[in-house]
Amino acid sequence: MFKKGDYMFAKPKHGWTNLQFEDFSERASYLTDIPNDCLDAFIYALRNKVPAVIYFDAEGWDFHLVSSWYHSYVIVDKDETAVYVIDKTIFELAKELIFDIENNFDDWLNWDMEEDYAEKNKKRFRKKIKQLQFEINKTGK
Repeated sequence: MFKKGDYMFAKPKHGWTNLQFEDFSERASYLTDIPNDCLDAFIYALRNKVPAVIYFDAEGWDFHLVSSWYHSYVIVDKDETAVYVIDKTIFELAKELIFDIENNFDDWLNWDMEEDYAEKNKKRFRKKIKQLQFEINKTGK
């Protein structure tokens, strides 16, 4: 399904990951709960037929991922505002998110600096991945 390099998130390490697409690659911090925020946003968006919008903190600046039925965008608020057009749909990114979390499941369980993060999220991640897969399959995409 995915080829090498075809992913949205780099393997998380020490509370950091990179969100990466064609011409865009930026760091994202543990200051937000990236795996849960992303799963929740895509589930909500597909269930309610609206775009997914996700906020990322890069510690000192931030950016948003906006994903719709036809394209996706990253809006960076750094020194100046920049917009990157991502030629992937909400369905493609939702599938990449599932792949990324499943591919590095234990690393995502150690995402946050909280001691009990892994314990709290192991079942939660699995349940949300199933919910997201259901929403994707429901659309036939």
